[in-house]
Amino acid sequence: MDRKEDARKKIQLGGLLVKAELDHMHPAEAYVLYGMLLDCKRAMQEKPAVKERWAKLGKELLVGEK
Repeated sequence: MDRKEDARKKIQLGGLLVKAELDHMHPAEAYVLYGMLLDCKRAMQEKPAVKERWAKLGKELLVGEK
């Protein structure tokens, strides 16, 4: 069951990249997305309010699609 949950989580995360229109990058450019995500992680650690701002924006956009 853990493998199914892991696969589902990865599919959902990939779906978010598609929704954000970041799926146009070639897999050879994965380092760009990885760097971006690491930078976001650092930003959240340095300024926790940024996570709240991003959560509000993401929720508005995802809920608005339905």
